[in-house]
Amino acid sequence: MVLSDEEIKKRIVDDLYWDASIDASKVEVTVDNGWVTLNGMVPSYAARARATDAACRIPDVIEVDNNLLVRYPPEAAVPADADIKQNVLYNLAADPDMDTTDIRVSVRAGTVTLEGSVDAYWKRHEAQWHACRARGVCDIVNELAVVPTRSIADRAIADDVEAALERSARVDVEEVTVEVVDGIVTLTGRVPDWSARRAAVDAVAFTGGVVDVIDLLVIRQPVMAAP
Repeated sequence: MVLSDEEIKKRIVDDLYWDASIDASKVEVTVDNGWVTLNGMVPSYAARARATDAACRIPDVIEVDNNLLVRYPPEAAVPADADIKQNVLYNLAADPDMDTTDIRVSVRAGTVTLEGSVDAYWKRHEAQWHACRARGVCDIVNELAVVPTRSIADRAIADDVEAALERSARVDVEEVTVEVVDGIVTLTGRVPDWSARRAAVDAVAFTGGVVDVIDLLVIRQPVMAAP
């Protein structure tokens, strides 16, 4: 059964109300042909990310546009920018897989900017997750470059990505095209849902030698049953 826009909206709203970390009364959900838009306010940057996850979990969602703003409750003690920076640096340093030598952190009005470089693509997202966990963060600008410690041929990267996709139960490798130029991987094709799309991107993110990922995958439009 294919969900209508109203059914998708109801399920998303129900999920947001279920999540005690999000004040769902301050989130507006609109759905147009499976395309979800979130507007309003959330009490933390982590809650903003969880709102996207809530929408992505619903069947027949095609895309999610998260326009939510982070507004900490008036009673919350929001750290100063300097304290937010220290908290982000602490989170990064506490991760044994992260080398913070070439990572620079700056904070202005609650917006965290990550600059410098990491040696693997997945670490770029790991650094952003650590920033997301710091109290007081309102937004994140991730400008980290990926500089692998060893050079891997584009063909070898493509082979590794395709092999990883074949191992994934969520992705039909026959419907996904992988192109690699100078370590930049472009994914095109179709996947059945958000979990398959995320699985495909993860397959690239954890592949050695990847510098960047261009995700052009589309989620197949559900076919409405005849009345």
